[in-house]
Amino acid sequence: MKNSYKQRRRHQIARLISVLIIAICVITTIVFVDFTTVSDRFKSIGYQPSAEISKLRDSINLTPRAKTIFAASHPSLQDSDSFNRYCGSGEVEVYILGCYTNDRIYIYDIDNYELDGIRESTLAHELLHAVWSRLPSSDQAHLTPQLQSLYDSNLDTLEARLELYPSESFYDELHSIIGTEFADLSDTLEQHYAKYFTNQDATVAFYDNYNVKFQQLKNQADTLYDQIQANQTIIDTKTTNYNDAATELDAAISDFNRRAASGYFTSQAAFERERATLVSHQSSLNTLYNEIVSLVDSTNQLVEQYNSNIARTQNLVDSINSNAATTPEL
Repeated sequence: MKNSYKQRRRHQIARLISVLIIAICVITTIVFVDFTTVSDRFKSIGYQPSAEISKLRDSINLTPRAKTIFAASHPSLQDSDSFNRYCGSGEVEVYILGCYTNDRIYIYDIDNYELDGIRESTLAHELLHAVWSRLPSSDQAHLTPQLQSLYDSNLDTLEARLELYPSESFYDELHSIIGTEFADLSDTLEQHYAKYFTNQDATVAFYDNYNVKFQQLKNQADTLYDQIQANQTIIDTKTTNYNDAATELDAAISDFNRRAASGYFTSQAAFERERATLVSHQSSLNTLYNEIVSLVDSTNQLVEQYNSNIARTQNLVDSINSNAATTPEL
């Protein structure tokens, strides 16, 4: 009986230890998963977003987890002086729309009606930096091949942009770019971004809405430039032809006058026939001249349109550049 009792007790103790181990594992897992959320809730204490920031937050369709990260990051809109203190590079040629630094999100308060959507897109972009900083290294490693694959298939638009960042920030930046600018994603990436945006396509639409303005201006500028270059080639060719023909006509007229003065022509009819030929050549030359003048005028109009396009583009660029000292005159 004693042996049986001891045996049962040992079984009970073993079961108890097993239950305790399971319980400890469960508790450990729960604490690990919830730690960042608890920390973020603590960081968000006392944060009151401005009305404008609240409006931007609501427009980018955040999930509850993303809202917690949002509040913990204390997003704020900044004028150029304040923004440059937190995020600015100090270089006029560098355009920074927002930054995530020291666990805080700062957004440059761009006020340009043509760039509607730029603040929403920037806020979403910077929020994804905050997300990336909270991802366990195992999750980052899981996402890396998916991010790399999309990068490799979009080198024409992404390679130059990512060259600006140090290697240790490559996937962090790529993660924010893809999440806010690309709608056609793999299942893995869709599921990942769905943890933070209830409608990721709508978030991408904010980027498309303002980026299309720059793209349209670029396309117009490229078209105008190509037309100007083509016209210039035609003008050069016609001008060369005109100059050559004018030189030949001047020589022919001088020879005609010399022969007429020396009594070369034996009849008035012969004189009139050769003179008519010269007049016809002169008329053709005048037509060519008028064609050149007309083409020059129309090309000058294209140049004005091109310069206006460049000035408008520069105006948009300056409106997003917190380091711009002055706005060039249009």
